[in-house]
Amino acid sequence: MAPIFGSDFTRSLWTDVDHILLVYVGSAAEFALVEENHWLFYTNKLPSAPLDRLVSTLVWNRKVMEVPESEAITLAKTIRGFHDTVEDERRNEEGGAPKISNKAFRAVGAMLIDYAILAEEYLSGHAVSDSDCEAYYQDQKQFFEAMGISGWEPTYEQYARAREQEVVTQLQPNDYTQKLFAAYRKDLGGFRYHLLLLFMGHFLSEEVRAKVDVAKRAWFKPFYALYPLIHGTALAKVVHVLLLPKRVRIGLS
Repeated sequence: MAPIFGSDFTRSLWTDVDHILLVYVGSAAEFALVEENHWLFYTNKLPSAPLDRLVSTLVWNRKVMEVPESEAITLAKTIRGFHDTVEDERRNEEGGAPKISNKAFRAVGAMLIDYAILAEEYLSGHAVSDSDCEAYYQDQKQFFEAMGISGWEPTYEQYARAREQEVVTQLQPNDYTQKLFAAYRKDLGGFRYHLLLLFMGHFLSEEVRAKVDVAKRAWFKPFYALYPLIHGTALAKVVHVLLLPKRVRIGLS
């Protein structure tokens, strides 16, 4: 039997609903700061249903961790093909609109790397080991390179140093930042959107949190600290039912 793609640590992250949801929490904020986020407004998929669109991206990443390596590479090329089709359609309709840059693809890949590790640290209560960070980074790097996304550093340590500079210099509020947050609110409804902001306030780095102008509410800290204690229990599933639309729970199941 062919070996499954990725390390045991990588699969532990991408087969757990809470890890995936926390990657969504971080990515929803950071994607709003990516210069080329206007691409999603061409397809209208993210503005009309942002939760579905972002969770779909995460679910595709999870699928990769559940198949043999040869199939994972095929999936990578399939996903890139989806993007190439959208790019071709937009160029035809808008008179030569530029392709999505490698920098923009890398920015999204970096979100999947960083927020999965942050999610594990939050839920487990301890730092991820250097060896697990390296294994996870190499798994994601291999997949992203199969998608044609280049420029990844050889090691996680080198990547992490470069990533710190990218967050400072490349992630900036832009014309679509607040439009995306308005789309989140419309899709999630007031209560779920407010909860998303509360989690963002504690989960995001100070740098990203300031750029999306999300407040860190001190009164929410005890609740934020409580969730890891129920992670993996039946109570967590009750929370999922209360806070996630049924269509999303089905998509993540």
